[in-house]
Amino acid sequence: MSTSEPPPWPHCAHGADPAAAPVGCRGIHVPGHTVCLAHLAADDRDAYLAALTPGASIDHRGTNFTESLLNALLNALRDPETRHPRLGHAEFELATFEGAALFESAVFEDCALFESAIFEGDALFELATFKGDNALFDRATFKGQAGFSQATFKGQAGFSQATFEGSALFDEATFEVGSAGFGSATFEAATFESRAEFGLTTFEGIALFDSATFEGDAGFLMAIFKDIARFISATFQDDALFMDATFKGNTWFNSATFMGDAWFESTTFVAADQLGPLACAGRVVLSGAAFGG
Repeated sequence: MSTSEPPPWPHCAHGADPAAAPVGCRGIHVPGHTVCLAHLAADDRDAYLAALTPGASIDHRGTNFTESLLNALLNALRDPETRHPRLGHAEFELATFEGAALFESAVFEDCALFESAIFEGDALFELATFKGDNALFDRATFKGQAGFSQATFKGQAGFSQATFEGSALFDEATFEVGSAGFGSATFEAATFESRAEFGLTTFEGIALFDSATFEGDAGFLMAIFKDIARFISATFQDDALFMDATFKGNTWFNSATFMGDAWFESTTFVAADQLGPLACAGRVVLSGAAFGG
């Protein structure tokens, strides 16, 4: 969306200037008010937060969050028994998180929508549970560390065209297939500018990394792909580590480019009968690899 175009929701417009910033603040109105949460008067903000209960649905699209404002929102949604934030349908599209975004152990009971959000500090979702049909971070920008270790996604997990400027940590995360029988992890055209860690990660549904770019080490050690795994046209600018990984479904690395070493040592390909064609400037290590196809 162009910065000169207003968002498709009633927005705050705080700080609008016809010449420099015609749209102003893009934050959606807090219900019953004509400004966003960031620009709501202190008394009105306190009243809004006090009325929230764990599991409430929230809509803060386009809102700028300081670390303290986000913490106040999450504290209002904190479950008194577990002490973890519990959110219903949560919309944060085009939101900006200026400090650390601390969603550790949060439970999203419904869809979690962070499309085109900007995380200027660390974004920490370790041990978070996404129970809804969609957890979408498509086109999001993570300028600090993106921590999703041990997170659980029970529906569609979307990170297409996301940019990870810091480390992207998905170790021991689980991408499940939901009760409706669908679920996928999509990282198509995502850019990992630092190291990407998917060690011991389980992909129960389709895993799509087509056209993704890994500028640092890409670690998939002992990862399990239970369905289709696609890395078509992916680019690995440093070493790619798939040692001891298991690919149970059809697997594609067609047109992938490895500029460092490609390690598939002791990797198991249950259904695949070939690897590639691919291009590798370093070594392709297949010692102990097993092909069941």
